[in-house]
Amino acid sequence: MASKGAEYPSVFVVDSRAGIPPLPPKPGHRQAQRRRSRVTQTMLYLLVSMALFGIVVEACLIYHLYKTKQSSEPLNKDKDTPQTDARKGEHVMEHPTVPPKRTKPPLFKKPLKPLAHLSAGGERPGADGVMPWNDKVDLDLHELEYKENKLVVEKEGYYYIYSKLCFDADEASFHHLVVRTTSRFTGPYIELLRNRYYGDHSKPPKKEGSMKNSYVGGVFHLYKGDAVFVVVKSGTVRLQNAADNYFGMFMV
Repeated sequence: MASKGAEYPSVFVVDSRAGIPPLPPKPGHRQAQRRRSRVTQTMLYLLVSMALFGIVVEACLIYHLYKTKQSSEPLNKDKDTPQTDARKGEHVMEHPTVPPKRTKPPLFKKPLKPLAHLSAGGERPGADGVMPWNDKVDLDLHELEYKENKLVVEKEGYYYIYSKLCFDADEASFHHLVVRTTSRFTGPYIELLRNRYYGDHSKPPKKEGSMKNSYVGGVFHLYKGDAVFVVVKSGTVRLQNAADNYFGMFMV
């Protein structure tokens, strides 16, 4: 017997660091794991087999294309091409390329707005005083009509009108007018520009054949169908050349 007062260890000992013991496996659990591993292995085998099969097919296609290219090369050996001649070291004569024919640009560009320029011919004003212009050569007209020594407007707008005449300085007077006829006015015409010259009789007469110039110009609004022309009331026009006597207009 133990002595009185001696201490004995307890029969039950508890380990506080130990966890909950695992549950026993369910029946058939190991068999299911084996089945899944077998299915996974089978899928891997299939995927690897398909990849290898694709590589083999690709290699066969490449080999087939290579053989086809080799079989087609002898057919092209007889053709004279710059590439094959260069490989053989032969001199290649290149045919010069013929450049395309270039059309000559027009000497004068087509104007963007209406214009006209007329020069005097060999005739002087008639009884009505209307100054005639040379229509025997090509007239410089664009979107304006030349009719009976007049310029007829085809497009409404503002136009700069000008005229220059060379006249005999020995005359007592010279009247130079640019006039307009329109359906909006019932009279014979409307004066647009006017220049008058009167000789000075107090001075000695000038040399025979002396000349003077008369120039008029201005901007006017014209309507479609209006006609503009030059009128000489008195005096004698000297017909020298196209640079001395002219008449024209253009849209501004």
